Amino acid sequence: MDRQMDRVDIRLEQAAYLDFRGAKIYSVLHEAENPIARVLLVGPFASERYFAYVPWVQWARFLAARKIEVLRFDYRGVGESTGEFENMSFTEWNEDVEFLAGWLTRRLPHVPLILHGLELGAILASRTFAVGLGDALLLWSAPENANDVLRRPLSRHAFKNVYARKSVSECIRELETEQPLEVEGYQWTWGLWRESFAFKTTGVNEDVPSGSPDRARPMKVVRLDGSPASLLKGSSMGYIVSHNLDLSDLYADNFEWMIKALAVAQGSQQ
Repeated sequence: MDRQMDRVDIRLEQAAYLDFRGAKIYSVLHEAENPIARVLLVGPFASERYFAYVPWVQWARFLAARKIEVLRFDYRGVGESTGEFENMSFTEWNEDVEFLAGWLTRRLPHVPLILHGLELGAILASRTFAVGLGDALLLWSAPENANDVLRRPLSRHAFKNVYARKSVSECIRELETEQPLEVEGYQWTWGLWRESFAFKTTGVNEDVPSGSPDRARPMKVVRLDGSPASLLKGSSMGYIVSHNLDLSDLYADNFEWMIKALAVAQGSQQ
């Protein structure tokens, strides 16, 4: 890992609760002096938060050390944010992202904003970008739809007890009764499961070379595999995950793309 990460001043990391629609969204702002850009980190689904937490924080600090301000957060009803998870939906979490993108824009209106989403966050970031927020878009492991996101924790839930294993189909039938199903500490509803099929990425064109932005609002889609994927998500059958993998190449490559993307975005505005 680049030793520059060791020089991050954690005193510039400001945790706060942001009021939004009767709830408080927990956020951490990784400030940078005279930032060249800002990044909104749009994280994975609630059950996957644990697996991505350490590399997500490391990524934020990596960027802050390179003069890119970063905001990371918990969705309403998840982690440190307030709100009842069972009363939330993908649509409402999308509203969280739009709210925070707008908050960052108002904070530094003349500094470019990059939306960066991981798994579920990739769907939400793409939809926010499609409505005109943000100057560039970076997606890691974008799923086909939100139902793909739900199936991994549901599989873990189904097989968590060696003596009373259920099939995923049995779990889905329980949801169909419209009674909440507790999955890894969160109360899932039938409405959440039903909505997940139609909740997809928006406006993402993978035919455009991802490594060389060539549009006024550049985007890049990264398909994580190998070590990065094993670190950023749990397996479908268990919780084994390592926080010791070296992601410096992944961070460096994506930071380099951000710099190129910013040059393209700024050039288009001149």
